[in-house]
Amino acid sequence: MALNNKPPTSFWIIATFAIFWNIMEIYFSSFEINYLESNISPEEFNRFQSLPVWYIIAFLIALFSEMLGSFMLFMRKKIAKLFFAIALIVLVFIEFYWLIFFDIKNVSILFSIVIPIIVIAIATFLYFYSKYSIKKGWID
Repeated sequence: MALNNKPPTSFWIIATFAIFWNIMEIYFSSFEINYLESNISPEEFNRFQSLPVWYIIAFLIALFSEMLGSFMLFMRKKIAKLFFAIALIVLVFIEFYWLIFFDIKNVSILFSIVIPIIVIAIATFLYFYSKYSIKKGWID
């Protein structure tokens, strides 16, 4: 099925932002461990390093699902919605686990509240924007 509607400039700006956001997310995730290691006690850091394997796998699924969704959005493919949905569901789950079970609130307000809210807000926006783009016929 051919695309009938040419997406507006805002679509291209948002699709480019989504790719840039995910590159930043991957880049800064690598620094998170170093930051925590230098700002928490050795006991807390050992607890951080003992996160369950499923958490790390879920984190990677969310990260790369959102990245694939961003690329698919840019390429104007409907599957972007599926990738964004997977990323959103997994991100909500792992961010709540991070807050409740790891109890990072004592370490940093940035890592405990601000970043999870921003990450979930952007994932939510990207999911609904991909749905909107499908409805408008900008992606197929």
